[in-house]
Amino acid sequence: MNTPATSPQNDTHNTVSPKMALIAEGGGQRGIFTAGVLDAWLEAEFDPFDMFIGTSAGSQNLTSFLSRQKGYAKRLIRGLSRNKRFYQLSRGLIGKNIIDLDWYFDKTTEANRAIDFKMAKQTLGPRQLLITTTNARDRKPYFLSPTEGGHQWRELLKASSALPFLYKKGVKLTPWLDVNAANQDDNQLLQPQADFYLDGGLAAPLPVREAYERGARKIVVIRTVDRDFQAQSAWVHKLRSWICSSAYCPKTIDYLVQHEQAYQHELAFIANPPADVEIMQIFAAQTLQSKLLGSTDSELRHDHRLGLVAGKAFVEQQVESHNANEKIGNNLHSLLPYTLTRHKEKQRLSA
Repeated sequence: MNTPATSPQNDTHNTVSPKMALIAEGGGQRGIFTAGVLDAWLEAEFDPFDMFIGTSAGSQNLTSFLSRQKGYAKRLIRGLSRNKRFYQLSRGLIGKNIIDLDWYFDKTTEANRAIDFKMAKQTLGPRQLLITTTNARDRKPYFLSPTEGGHQWRELLKASSALPFLYKKGVKLTPWLDVNAANQDDNQLLQPQADFYLDGGLAAPLPVREAYERGARKIVVIRTVDRDFQAQSAWVHKLRSWICSSAYCPKTIDYLVQHEQAYQHELAFIANPPADVEIMQIFAAQTLQSKLLGSTDSELRHDHRLGLVAGKAFVEQQVESHNANEKIGNNLHSLLPYTLTRHKEKQRLSA
């Protein structure tokens, strides 16, 4: 069985050298801001990361980044996620899925919308991609890595985006979900239990602590909320407006409470991190206009532009920091002969 979150017995956490991690937060259509940041990085050929962790829409964005398909995530969010076939609130009244994830991901198999999983796997190489999910049975976070072809990868992305109530059962990840697909405790059984998996944001909305436990000491987090956000993530407000008319009301409330607690737990870690880690958060310079669902095309285009600006600014900041460090290093190197000479002179005079 695959282990939830981190485990002290897991060898993947025993790292030799510090890692640099990229975390992409979820947020539904607000993920178009993340898409803009990553498009700017593709333009600049900026990819210094050793580890990628994506939650919900964030996992889709990271996949398109690894596939080197600039503009791909933007096109899907502006197109597929605004299609009436994808999102229809009235379907919930007759017991159907309000969000049709099956239709959405089936569309990504079409030639003009296909994700280049082969390129994504090649780009990833020996690095690590973790797609966050929540087990519907034990409600714990699982961090799953694609180990096979496009179908498996696509199913993981679907599971990471399967919000309860909107996509009720979740995604059944079996039997191809083997021990190599997730963090695995050697003491556990080799055969996984057949389970349904839901949106990773329920149990791991902002998995910064997980990145740290896996050895990351420089962590970049792309956020899809405002800088002063503290209480809830965007989709909580939307769900709460619907749950009173839902047959799943009590269970949904439990999920919401779990989500908020997990979010606060991560925000506390970010606010007071260990001394040996650097956490950098990327926010939009202005308030994002898009929503979890139901955004207009102009709102989405606005937030993608904000993402492009934020992505370019981050690259420029990293370049300036690198150049400054090199200059300091060169200055120290040039001072070294003088320092040694002075030290020898002091030794001679004191003899």
